[in-house]
Amino acid sequence: MKLGLAVGGSAAVGTVAAGLASTLLQTSPARPVDATLFYTRFSTPQWWNTLEGKPINVTDFAEWQGATGVWGGAFVDGKWIAGTGYPVLVIRVKRDDSVFSAPTDVPVPSGFDLYYDDPARDIRLVVVYDRCAHLCCYPGWQVVQNPPPARDYTSPAPTYQVFGLDPIYCICHGSQYDPMLLVKNINERNGVEFVGPSRVHGPAGRAIPVFAVRAVDDVLHAAMVDPRWYEYC
Repeated sequence: MKLGLAVGGSAAVGTVAAGLASTLLQTSPARPVDATLFYTRFSTPQWWNTLEGKPINVTDFAEWQGATGVWGGAFVDGKWIAGTGYPVLVIRVKRDDSVFSAPTDVPVPSGFDLYYDDPARDIRLVVVYDRCAHLCCYPGWQVVQNPPPARDYTSPAPTYQVFGLDPIYCICHGSQYDPMLLVKNINERNGVEFVGPSRVHGPAGRAIPVFAVRAVDDVLHAAMVDPRWYEYC
C-alpha cells in the first residue's frame, strides 16, 4: 500500500510536456543539497492534506503528530508530481532524553543535525526517508489501525513500550521502526553505514535512513547526509 504518495500527483501530470517531465525526476545528487520540505497529500483523510504543496513548519506539529512530505519534489499548481523527489515522514517525537537516543559521532552537513531539537519550545522532530528497507513500500505513522501492527518486537520499542504509541509501520508486510531510537546500521546494497530509526519488527532487517534537518525561520529544511544512505530502492 503506497500510502499518501500515489494520490497527489495524478491530476497534475496531465499535460506536462515530456521534456519538462524528464527534468522533474529526482536523482541522487553527488553532494548534500539543502532543500525545503513540502507536504504531500495522504490517501485517506489526514490533518495535513489541506497543506499539500506548502512548506513544512516546525510549529505545525503537536507532540507525536506526523505527516508525509517530500524532499526535492516537483509541484504543479500546488499538487505534487508523484515520482519526483524523495518521500519523507516528519514526526514530532516526545522530547525525553531518558528514552530518546541518537549517535553523536556522525558527520552531517554544516548547520544540520540528525534530528531537529528545540529545548526552549520542547520540540523534537525526526525526518525519515519513507521507503521500507524490506521491499521499498511506504511506511506510515499513526494512520493505520486495521490491521494493527504486531507487538512481538525483536528489540526495544520505547515508542510503544513506554509511551503506548505504535512505531513507524509498513502495513504491506509488517516492518516497524522506532523513531525514538536512532541507530547505526549498514545499507546492505552498498555496505555504507547510515543512521535511522531502529528496526523493531521484520521482515525488514535494518533501519531506514534519516535526513539531516535544520529550521530556517521555522521552515523545515533537510539535506542528504550521504546520497548512498538512500540508495536501495
